Amino acid sequence: MEKILIINLLGKRFHIPYRIVANYPQTLLGNDLLLSKYYRHDIKDYYFERNPLLFSYILTYYTLEKKIFCPHSIPLELIENECQFFKLNNSNIYHEINKNLTYQYFQRKKTFKNKNKNNFIFIIPFIISILFMITISMEISNNYFLNLSWSLTYFIELFNIILLTIIIFYQIIYKKDSFQNKCFLLDLFSTILSIFIIISQNLMIITNNYFINSLIMLLKTFRLCIIIAHLRILRLIIQTFIQRLKIIFILVFINIIIIGSFSEIAFAFERRQQEDQNNKLTMKTHFDAFWWATSLSFTIGFGHTDPHFTLTIIGRFCSYMLTFFGLLFNGLILQELIKGFLKIYREERRE
Repeated sequence: MEKILIINLLGKRFHIPYRIVANYPQTLLGNDLLLSKYYRHDIKDYYFERNPLLFSYILTYYTLEKKIFCPHSIPLELIENECQFFKLNNSNIYHEINKNLTYQYFQRKKTFKNKNKNNFIFIIPFIISILFMITISMEISNNYFLNLSWSLTYFIELFNIILLTIIIFYQIIYKKDSFQNKCFLLDLFSTILSIFIIISQNLMIITNNYFINSLIMLLKTFRLCIIIAHLRILRLIIQTFIQRLKIIFILVFINIIIIGSFSEIAFAFERRQQEDQNNKLTMKTHFDAFWWATSLSFTIGFGHTDPHFTLTIIGRFCSYMLTFFGLLFNGLILQELIKGFLKIYREERRE
């Protein structure tokens, strides 16, 4: 027999199948432990001193996948208070604008605060990655600047360790199950690696060993890759490439076929003009023709040091077609990347 929850709100009863709320254990109605505090054994129902008129809208959270549609006559503050009492986390409230049943999504202030806290975790690693790139550029500079900038790189390393430590403590204090979070583990590993690099730098000053210097550069490069992988924007770009790889591969393949075809056609006619132009023609080989077609299709110029333009009618026709198809297919590739990126970004924000 199906289990039925009898909810009593100031005398008005609601009979709710338990399977509807069982999929949401983080809410009050879906959590048996929290719900047991309101159970009345004599009447065998769950009693709440809440507004029964608003409860029907609260039930839509369970039936419409966390969506609540609120009429324009009901203040949003009342719905928010009910959501807070019944622990309806991440609820999407749609407020009716007028009597024509036109709804508008209502974003609560609490959501913005949480987003600002989450942005803190993404902004700091971005700053740290820039500082790490600066230290690596200082390391690969010449010996004169290297000796002068050693104290500056050492200070930047210490400053980055402090920032990474702040992020680690922030996630431990404000986030649950931080040790199960991949970003937290990356930050922790980067911090340990940074401490080891500083110790190795001090050891390098004492011993002046070339092997230790090479090891430090290798560790710094590896650490920079870890920090960059941590960044949200790059992670989303990589996911976009993976999801849209098939479409992008097809478009790039078609683009290469078009570039190769028109480059060979142009080369077949343009190379005949070489003797007439006193060997000033830059399209002397098949590779020159392909490079000319590639740079032209991407509308970045001819890619040659010497001035060059097509001399024959066929060559100029190929130039026009390369420009047209280059804009078309390159635009389609960018369109697919942007569509995929926005789709992944929106799905991540909904979670």
